Amino acid sequence: MMKSIGALAILLAASSSCDAFFFSTTCCTTTTKRSSSSLFASTPIYGPINEDIFSTNPPLRIEGNSLKTWSGFQSNRVQVSIKSLGRPVEASVELWQTPSYIPTKFTVECEDGSENIVHSLIELPPGGAPVTIAVYNTEGQEFPMEVSVSDANPSSGSALDSFAGWTPILVQGDGTVKSFNLAHDIDSVEILLTSQTRNMKAYIEILKGPNDDNEIIEVDTDNAYLHPFYTVIQAAEGCNTLRIKNENSVEFPFEAYVRPAEGVVEEVRGQFNYGGPYF
Repeated sequence: MMKSIGALAILLAASSSCDAFFFSTTCCTTTTKRSSSSLFASTPIYGPINEDIFSTNPPLRIEGNSLKTWSGFQSNRVQVSIKSLGRPVEASVELWQTPSYIPTKFTVECEDGSENIVHSLIELPPGGAPVTIAVYNTEGQEFPMEVSVSDANPSSGSALDSFAGWTPILVQGDGTVKSFNLAHDIDSVEILLTSQTRNMKAYIEILKGPNDDNEIIEVDTDNAYLHPFYTVIQAAEGCNTLRIKNENSVEFPFEAYVRPAEGVVEEVRGQFNYGGPYF
């Protein structure tokens, strides 16, 4: 699916532990503006996510406090997509390589599973070892969800391949936070977290306002090079802030790739905003 990309600009933060990015020309407020034309994409980007997965691979309903598993995959990566009919979602997704080994897992919480649909890719271990994807619905029985799990399209390549030419942001350990201010014309954001053969513990949240989490994702993987985390986060209407936190110790940094998955590209994009915040 062809994606139009909003402008990407760097917001100079006073704190060295928190950088911020702003995807657009305008937002709720404006301050100092500087001219630039080299930081937004002029060609469409094809991400590895199949956004029509619920049509091509009908989802299974998982009741609250229940578990379902999938196995028998034929490709090197698997797409996991989770939604609900407007109810909150709390889910835990795990990759089982042996009965007692879980090389990667993540949890997700969102207020509205019809707006904050979760699309993620899980890289499988090399060598074709048998694996299982387990999805828990950790909410109560009143909050079912729908999940679709299938082999990713081999022709789309890996998530890292789709970010070829993009420069990642280093997120140092010991609680370092990187912030990204999203303008009103950004519908969703692609996020890829990876490292050089290190384990990774990351906390991702998207905020509509101060302390107003629309969606939270926590990632834990023992090797973020073999098992990078890729997801597409839906942004609520209006201005939002994306925060990525490294919850590991200082010896375990990781790299974050962030770009708009959908947006509005105006005919003239001669300026971008260095101001903020945009709550």
